[in-house]
Amino acid sequence: MSRIDELEILNRLGSGYFEIAEMQAMKHKPMYMSDYVDTLDNILKSTGEEVLKDAGNISHKQAMEKALSEYRKYQTENLSPVEKDYLAEIKNIEKIAKEGGKDEQFTSKKFFGL
Repeated sequence: MSRIDELEILNRLGSGYFEIAEMQAMKHKPMYMSDYVDTLDNILKSTGEEVLKDAGNISHKQAMEKALSEYRKYQTENLSPVEKDYLAEIKNIEKIAKEGGKDEQFTSKKFFGL
């Protein structure tokens, strides 16, 4: 299953969950956090998904590091042309700064068209 398919399934599960919550609100049926947990577990079970039985063994720090790592991969794969040009220019400026600020291609006169 591709990442796109996984995201589409997750989106549909989330939408269904919120639809059920909204229906309960329309009926003025009070719902508590435990009710929402049970509802979500039932949705997952009815769609053949596995339900976690405990907190697992991944720490918060590990989860945050993994999320940041995956987000960075996503960012690099999905940059707009403007963002790519911007990042390339930042790298160029950093290179110029490391070389002592001397670059024949980049002078204030050339920059301002003088």
